[in-house]
Order: sequence, then structure tokens, then C-alpha cells
Amino acid sequence: MEQFPELAAVPGFPQARILTEYVLGRRSGELDVSGRATEGTFVDAEAVAGLPHEFLVVDDGQGLQSRLLSEIVPVRTYNDRVDEVRTVAEVAAQASAIDDLAVFAPEAQEVWAIVNAPKATQALAETIAAVQAHVRTIIVIGRSDSMSRAVNKELARGFARVDVSPGVGKHRMIIGSRPLSSPSLPSFPKHSRIDHPATGPLQVRAHGACFSGVKSDEGSAALLTALAAESEFAEARSAETQLAETQLAEAGPGSPNSVLDLGCGNGWLLTAAMQVTGAEKGTGVDVSKAAVASARETAEANGLDVETILADATDVQALTGADSSVRTGGHDLILLNPPFHQGTTIETDTAAGLMHTAAELLAPEGRIFTVYNSHLHYRETLERVIGPSEQVARTSKFTVVRSLRRG
Repeated sequence: MEQFPELAAVPGFPQARILTEYVLGRRSGELDVSGRATEGTFVDAEAVAGLPHEFLVVDDGQGLQSRLLSEIVPVRTYNDRVDEVRTVAEVAAQASAIDDLAVFAPEAQEVWAIVNAPKATQALAETIAAVQAHVRTIIVIGRSDSMSRAVNKELARGFARVDVSPGVGKHRMIIGSRPLSSPSLPSFPKHSRIDHPATGPLQVRAHGACFSGVKSDEGSAALLTALAAESEFAEARSAETQLAETQLAEAGPGSPNSVLDLGCGNGWLLTAAMQVTGAEKGTGVDVSKAAVASARETAEANGLDVETILADATDVQALTGADSSVRTGGHDLILLNPPFHQGTTIETDTAAGLMHTAAELLAPEGRIFTVYNSHLHYRETLERVIGPSEQVARTSKFTVVRSLRRG
């Protein structure tokens, strides 16, 4: 848009522009609900001129949608990721953030929600379920090649009309309007069980935006298998009182007092690790609100009390702030299953940041278990950042490495 030339090259601007032009077109009567030209069709200009009265913008990662739309009407924002919350606050200072969609209760009569299409359909489903009763229109925006029929299906569960806009560049909108008085909306968190030889079946809970949902990802399963094997070996060796002290040392350290999972996801790995090691304390850290809630509820479903912390685990200073129980050098078992995709792009910066954080937090006699896709070759990085690192397991896809703190 001509009045914002400084934003034209910023990622996210095309989507923000599409949304803004759609809203202005609806207000002027030049566009119908689907985003197509009215072409002489009667439009009650007085009825549409002031609509909507408020926006709710969900998961606007760059904050540009919130910034441009706030030039039109008041905007409230919700982001699942805590790092995106900070970005939106910096870019769109006029907008006001809410922490929990479940308590969203607008005062305005005509509220529209903008939802940035998530990778997981369950994330969209939970968002729609949370806000359907409070909005007149939901606009889902995303890349045309990733907007599947599942989006239409989820909107149709709560809205009588679903329209697909024309594509603009590489993006399009799917618009739900006329909210149903008796919608068929799903409930969250989802409930399931994960069965692993080391633990047997464990309960798992997951909110829509939580990575892997109620399933165990293959990497976490490989890490748990390796951790359980070492824990069993150490326990057996410790029971053999005839062994010399030097032989016991070779078996590795005994049971940890606590488990710290940096990037805890649905909490299954944290819960399972506490069970196989006998640790009494567990702490899960994640950048996602959905993950933190899921991890806490998974632990509770299995009779465990864990601490969950909403934070960017690559920012060690923020993570170890004055109000945090996470302490430098204070954790004797740390788990890492770092992400390696940002959308469809492979990225390793997050993994490197998590390794640096883990190195800071590891106790002198502690261990870090890291699992990663084997083609990423993280072992050299683990050696350099943390200390002596040994491969303890490998599957067709994943490698598990145990790292010790450099003396």
C-alpha cells in the first residue's frame, strides 16, 4: 500500500495488504463476502460502511496485519508463540494482546477474526472452537498451495457460509460467515495414549497447535529408548556391590534428581523420562502456549506434577530470570529434540541456540541427551558447545547423542 512504502519488502506484507484491501472493499461495497467485485449488485452501503467494529488477529507472526488493520478499527491479537507476541507488540503498538483465546469476550457487536492458516488442521480447529461464538466472520489466510479442503471443512462446522476468495499472488482467503447457533465444534485438549516398551502406555494430552499432537514423534521415541537403556544399565551395575568403584564410574551416573526438557511439546517425553529415571522433579520449557498447556496436562493425567515454563529456550538470560526456577549449572538431565524446520525451510539456528542454553544449565555431573535427524550431523556441534559427546543410539532416521559437561 502506497502509504507504507517501508513495509513493501517485509515478509508478511502481501498477506497484510490482501486483508486490508478486502476490508476496505467490503466497507465501500465494491467487494462481496468472497472478495469478488459486486459489479452492480445491490449493497446496503450504510449497513457495511462501518464494519467490522473490531478485529481479532491470530498468529500474525510479523505483526504487519495487526499494524495495517489497526489503522481501520481496533485490533486485538493472539499469538501461540511467545517470540511472536514480542514481535507483534513491537510492530503493532496500537493493538492490544490477549493471552488466552478461551477467555476472549469482545464487547463490540461485529467482530471479525483473522486466522493465519497453521500447518496443523487441529490448531485451526481449536481456534475456531474458541472464538466462533464471539465473531461474525472468520477469515483464514495462507498460501494457496497449503489451503486444503480441510480448512473449508473446519469452518463449515461453525459457519453456515464458507467462501473461497480469488487467489492474489500466492495467497488466498477462505471466509466463514453466518455463525451457526448450534455448531459442531471439537473439544480440546485431545486425549490419547502412547505406548513405549520402556514405560508401557502413558496418557497424553494435546492442544491443537502443539507439535505432533497426541502422537509420539519418532525422534522422541528413539531418545527415550536410549535413555531407558542407559538407566537400566546403570541401575544394574550399581546393584552389583562387588564391582570396583572405577567399574561403577564406567556405568555412568545414577538416577537424576530432575529432568529438564527444552522444547517439551506435548510433555510425553518429559513424563516418560521421569518414569524411567525415577526423577522426582520435571520441568518443561517451550515457546508455544499450546505446548506448555499440553505438557502440564499430560503430566497431570499420569499422576505427576511438573513445572512448565513459557519461554524461548534459546534465550538463556530470559529463561534464568529472577522469577524462574531454571538455574545455570543446576540441572543434571537435560533433553533436547530440537526442531529443524521453520515452515518448509530447514534451519539449524534454533538447535544451536538450544545447545548453548543446555550447556549453560547443565550441572557438573549431568548429562544431555540430544536426538536429531542423522543427516544434520550435530555431534561435532555438541562436542564444541557442551563437551564430550558419544553416539548412544541410531535408527534409520535419527541419532541420539549423550553429552557431558566439559571438565
